[in-house]
Amino acid sequence: MPFKCSYCGGYFCYEHRLPEAHDCTGIRSKIEYPRKGSNGYIPPSSLYPMRGVLPLSGAFTQRELRDLAISILIISAIPLLWLGGLALKRPLVAMAAVGIFISAFLIHELAHKFSAMRLGYWAEFRINALGLLVTLISFFSPVKIVAPGAVVVAIPLYSKGFGLIALAGPLTNILQALTFLVVKMATGDPLLAVLAEVGLSINSVLALFNLLPIGSLDGAKILRWSPKAWITSISAAGLLLAFSLI
Repeated sequence: MPFKCSYCGGYFCYEHRLPEAHDCTGIRSKIEYPRKGSNGYIPPSSLYPMRGVLPLSGAFTQRELRDLAISILIISAIPLLWLGGLALKRPLVAMAAVGIFISAFLIHELAHKFSAMRLGYWAEFRINALGLLVTLISFFSPVKIVAPGAVVVAIPLYSKGFGLIALAGPLTNILQALTFLVVKMATGDPLLAVLAEVGLSINSVLALFNLLPIGSLDGAKILRWSPKAWITSISAAGLLLAFSLI
């Protein structure tokens, strides 16, 4: 399945579909790169003028907001289909479940984006065909996958920053899953316990899926950067998933 790059217009395989994987000329034309130094290195701070700052004003392009809105609408349908008739009988439960799914996805992607921006790199969320297809298939599967798109980052491959940015997303899901696990164990309210179980399950699955060391998933980038960080994070995600099945 070929993928068309939104920036340079070229068609690429899944492995090279992201701009950073095919040296995208379209992105380079949008970013004023400085001249390389004598050692061929371009400082990250020169790629983004607000290094170390999170410039929320103007941080999102119209296209990025559109892609995020479409992704959120698609993701919102997953818990509603899963709950079925209960969504109409218990609308507050349905709204809470939708919020849990959206936060699992949105916080993950924003962590990628803002960690990249803080390190000085351009980053934007983009819908992609394969992720959207996997998400739609999960509508009819007992395992829900929330991956309609990904944050594209203009950063040199195999750098330390590449691994840190990749780790930021799954780490947010691990922290959310831990929070829901504590709520599940501490609450005496059956309804709250069910919602906590939903949050624990979706966040642990999302973290574990993204930490798989294959293709362009976060796990492959983290493993190349730091095997220790990858082992620690995927072990945590696996344990949380095990707790969700108890």
